[in-house]
Amino acid sequence: MKKKVIIGVIIAGIVVVGVIGIYVLRSRDTQSQIPTVETITSPTVVPAELETWIDPAGFSFQYPKDLSVNNHEEDQDNYAHVELTSKEHPGNIIVWAKDPLAGTKVVDAASWVTSEKSLRGATIFDTTLGGVPAKKILVAQPSKMLIVGSVSDGIVFTVEGTLEDSDYWTKVHDGIVNSFVFIPANSGSSAGSSEPQGGEDTSGVDEEEVLE
Repeated sequence: MKKKVIIGVIIAGIVVVGVIGIYVLRSRDTQSQIPTVETITSPTVVPAELETWIDPAGFSFQYPKDLSVNNHEEDQDNYAHVELTSKEHPGNIIVWAKDPLAGTKVVDAASWVTSEKSLRGATIFDTTLGGVPAKKILVAQPSKMLIVGSVSDGIVFTVEGTLEDSDYWTKVHDGIVNSFVFIPANSGSSAGSSEPQGGEDTSGVDEEEVLE
């Protein structure tokens, strides 16, 4: 009788141990199936340090400090010819102030676009430049270009970007256009000058058009 009791106790113990083992194994399997959540820290975006270009032709704009600026003083045909380039990024931006083409009647941005044969076939949107109605033009051929132009006091003002490094120059172009301001031409400045500004992020894009 005692042997039967002992055997029964042993069997019961084996069953209990087996049940506990199965429970532990299943718990481990369940935990292993729970996906591990990884915390990814986004890199901190350092705002670009800006400078302000003040031009005697009657406008100003902001641009990244690390760009090189050439105001082409040898150009005696145009009111302004300000070229911005980068050592790291192919392409450039030129800010122009010039008379309309000879023989054309240009009074606003719409008539300016019509007078420019080189812009025929381009994609054109309405926008503003320095608070003045303007046209935003996307040119695909022969090279990718982004142009914003307006007419003020009979003078054509344009911001023309050659987009060899499209992502970079599109952001710079948007920063120049968004900060562009018309100022009195007789404000006392006889030559283009730059003034340092606090850091700002110039990556904001106010248009969603993408040049493919």
